[in-house]
Amino acid sequence: MASKAYFASLVLLPTIVTGPGNYVTRAGEIVTIETSTRWRDFACRGTYPNGVADGWHRSGRLYAGIECANDIVGHEAVVVTKI
Repeated sequence: MASKAYFASLVLLPTIVTGPGNYVTRAGEIVTIETSTRWRDFACRGTYPNGVADGWHRSGRLYAGIECANDIVGHEAVVVTKI
């Protein structure tokens, strides 16, 4: 079982993953979240465009305590074009 200290750095971070949908990583890649959680764990499950599955914290972090290129930083932007 992971120690409570491991998760301490995540407690004050804002919630980024609010539900299923497409999100953008720090590297600009679009990931699809299929399941999410309100709990403070890494149970927001999704896949990268190449089909690789992963799990994120609801803050978007892939790891506690450090930032990485695969952290989720926001929802995919919807572009509306006027015709």
